[in-house]
Amino acid sequence: MDDDNPFDRPGDGSEESPDDEQAMFLDDLTSLFDEEEEDSGLPHWEESASDEGVADEGWDSLADAAPRWRDDSDDSPSEDQPEMASVSHQTESASVFEDPEPTEAVEFPSVDRVDEVLSLDVSESPDMPGIVEPPESLLSTPPSAMTDTRAVAREGNTLTAVVVGLVLGGIVLGAIAAGEEATLAVLAIALLLAAAEWFTTLRHAGYQPPALLGFAAVVAMPLAAYWRGADGIVLVLVFALFGAGLWYVGGIGRDRPLSNLGVTLFGIVYIGVAGAFGGLLLDMPDGRELVLSAVILTVAHDVGAFVVGRAAGRTPLSQASPNKTVEGLIGGTIATIAAALVFISILEIGPFGDGAGSRSDGVVLGIVVAVVAPLADLMESAIKRDLRIKDMGSLLPGHGGMLDRIDALLLVLPATYFTALMLEVV
Repeated sequence: MDDDNPFDRPGDGSEESPDDEQAMFLDDLTSLFDEEEEDSGLPHWEESASDEGVADEGWDSLADAAPRWRDDSDDSPSEDQPEMASVSHQTESASVFEDPEPTEAVEFPSVDRVDEVLSLDVSESPDMPGIVEPPESLLSTPPSAMTDTRAVAREGNTLTAVVVGLVLGGIVLGAIAAGEEATLAVLAIALLLAAAEWFTTLRHAGYQPPALLGFAAVVAMPLAAYWRGADGIVLVLVFALFGAGLWYVGGIGRDRPLSNLGVTLFGIVYIGVAGAFGGLLLDMPDGRELVLSAVILTVAHDVGAFVVGRAAGRTPLSQASPNKTVEGLIGGTIATIAAALVFISILEIGPFGDGAGSRSDGVVLGIVVAVVAPLADLMESAIKRDLRIKDMGSLLPGHGGMLDRIDALLLVLPATYFTALMLEVV
């Protein structure tokens, strides 16, 4: 026996057969691999829990009883475990991020270029709250065209004002031609409308005036002046004062008696007493011509101031009315004196055109009206500015309210009356 042979066994010196030596060699080789397997980290075979009765249970039970890898899970699905453990673990992890119910897929339009995104038409998208698309007319209209549009609108308002003025002039001329009573009726209606605008504006401004008392006093003023003269005006004014006092003493009105009585009596005097001088003029000889003279000169002043102020007005006249200009005042003054010279002095309308020296009397009346009319306009403008309104009403398109239209005439009527008395033309 070779000493270097590791497979030689020490024995009793007897020789063994070749078959025995081969079996011993295989046993030693197997034991060598078993020792290496135990030392390594490789998986080991695991015997099934029960090896008995395998043949009786059939092929399915035989597959279950087969040896498995200890560190691995089942490779093939069975009835009891249809899926692999790793697959079920992935499924459970994925289910956390899945919706409980299937949702409908939403398709988003793909855009390949950035400029296509910027050029998307907003009008084709659904309506979105808070986004207001400007009209195409505003986007496509140049500033010059917008200015032309405003000019057209202004011309339309001017045309409307001219038409309304002509209608009012026709009514006044028709009433004067019809007689003193018709003229008095038109005057009373105009004063009633002006009083309605006045007391309505006061209520909107927070005052609580006795409006019914004011209406009655304003309408009664020209009627009493025509039938009883100046005494009728004083009588109506005294009754209005007592009635306003009883309004608050009797408990009908309670809030701020002083301020409410003040604005009420001011309205009665401003509209009723001033308008009552129209009744006094009608009670005079040639009364209708005197009223017509006052109306003509007032209209001449308003038209002249409007035309010249619109065309060349640059210098503001007063803070009470920023729209009035010095140029308009000059234009109104010239127009008033020219109208007095033409209609009163030359055409001899009214008593100012009768007898020697009548031409100068007409010019004097024109100068008086040219001074009083703008003061009346500025006074009403100051009142409206204090009440924070633009117009007293909207009855007359292009003119505002009735009070806005006759504000100058309200002071021109007493100016004409006292001028006629001083010049002794009546």
